[in-house]
Amino acid sequence: MSEPVVIAASQGRQFRGPTGRPMTVKIDGDVTGGAYSVIEYSHAPGTEGPPPHVHERHEEAFRVLEGELTLDVDERTLVLGQGDYAVVPRGAVHRPYNTGPVEVRFLFITSPALDGFFAEMADLNARTHGKPTTGQLRELGERWDCVFTNLPGADEETRTINEA
Repeated sequence: MSEPVVIAASQGRQFRGPTGRPMTVKIDGDVTGGAYSVIEYSHAPGTEGPPPHVHERHEEAFRVLEGELTLDVDERTLVLGQGDYAVVPRGAVHRPYNTGPVEVRFLFITSPALDGFFAEMADLNARTHGKPTTGQLRELGERWDCVFTNLPGADEETRTINEA
């Protein structure tokens, strides 16, 4: 039988998240045998969040701790307040962001675990000074079942490749 794992409020693996805010992996895939991960994150007021994306083999669940989280899921826009939950099913195009006037803090659970994706994203952002290319984002996303459906600059990159 395994021993229980306790993560104190101040504990967790912390790094810079995709929107530049501190991200804390509270429970990683190593602890759960890859079954899921639990991550605490926040978006500053007016933060656009990640580009729309889809996971074919992962679900994500969100719980708002403070503020309001706006969550586009396919053709719907949901606004989640403090204490609200939402589950994004596999195959749904989605994007969490903050349209409100105050910071939003939230937990998200990915099943199976995706904490490795966010650690690699933090490394990529550090190497590129926060400006990874569309190709780098696509490659990272493809390895981690995160297909970006609308990346900034994708049209320009496609034109450049096609013109070469």
